[in-house]
Amino acid sequence: GRTEAETAAALGDPDRLARELRAEAGLKRWEETKNPSAAAGAVFAVLGLGAIDILILLPILMGVIGALFGFFMAGIGIFIAGGFVFSAGPFFDPPGGPAVAILGGIGLMAAATALTAVTGLVTVGLVNVLVWYGRLHYRLLKPAIEPQA
Repeated sequence: GRTEAETAAALGDPDRLARELRAEAGLKRWEETKNPSAAAGAVFAVLGLGAIDILILLPILMGVIGALFGFFMAGIGIFIAGGFVFSAGPFFDPPGGPAVAILGGIGLMAAATALTAVTGLVTVGLVNVLVWYGRLHYRLLKPAIEPQA
């Protein structure tokens, strides 16, 4: 029983509504499929909810993302080094014999795999915390940005 103008007024600012819908779609996509594309969509959806978040969260996020990327690259480098020690080490007469080189290479590759796996778990956890923060932030700010009746 409302007019079109009353319905439009009840929905609020179209730009804010669009940001909220985009954020919710990005967060639902992350919950359904946990992949890098969905994670990036969720992060940018949460950041798009408020300009103040961009000023506060983005520098922190860039530092954390840079550190996580560094850990991923270190894991790849250590894995490659372990493969080299495993395959070429026995031919260079290492101290302790070829068995030490083979076991050392396997150990390096296992440590790199563990480092990369833990970094992946931390990354997923970070995105989940960011999604939680975005939803909490939106719930807390929603009453403040709703037009007063």
